[in-house]
Amino acid sequence: MKSISIIILMLTLLSCNKRQDRIQIIEDKNLNQKQIDSILDEYHFEYSRVVFIDSLEKVILPISTQNASGGSRYTSKSYYADSYPNYWNLIFYDVKTGKTKLLTKKKTRISDFTTNFKNVGPILKKSVLYRAGDTDYNLDKKLTYLDPEQLFISDIDGNKLLRLSPVDENLIEYEIVPNTDKIIFRTLRDSNRDKKFDEKDDKVWYLIDLSTASKAIEILNQEKRKEIENLYFKQWLVKNDKQ
Repeated sequence: MKSISIIILMLTLLSCNKRQDRIQIIEDKNLNQKQIDSILDEYHFEYSRVVFIDSLEKVILPISTQNASGGSRYTSKSYYADSYPNYWNLIFYDVKTGKTKLLTKKKTRISDFTTNFKNVGPILKKSVLYRAGDTDYNLDKKLTYLDPEQLFISDIDGNKLLRLSPVDENLIEYEIVPNTDKIIFRTLRDSNRDKKFDEKDDKVWYLIDLSTASKAIEILNQEKRKEIENLYFKQWLVKNDKQ
């Protein structure tokens, strides 16, 4: 318990720092370690909260970063808060063994994560779900809020990270079917392939059953949606003399 108290104290002190609005991009790639260290000295690495997983033996520490001094001579000042993720990684800490593990070594924007699920199946009971994105979908060489988020899952040790929703669709919401390992989620599909996600695109519902290790299936596929749209056309848009 002493180690947990120390972690909480450290997190409290770190989260008291005022968060800045922007993150800089390093323009000079040919830096030595001393120059890299001088840049990193300008940043506060925040472990913003402690999330216990079902017991006191496993802990998640979300990592965010803030710039303390407003940049350095190596950085570009044109990369603002729209590029700043809620979390850029998570640490999984085993209190009993003292081992730590990063969720991923791939550049990733993590908006949120959820664990300690109640009234779910055995797989989700031992899982973590994430809203995250790791793909520069619009090819602007940045990873920002303009790129889509997907639904990800891992086990409670941070292993077996897996994408559940399509990489080229933006996650809107998800719900767990009670007492099962099934998830219903909705995405925004880039229907017109313009590399943007807006009101012109289709909203698509999916169901995935984790217990069958199968891919997500569309609840309403293109054929079914067309059938529904045609029914609407006949009932509401075509003049009916009997009405």
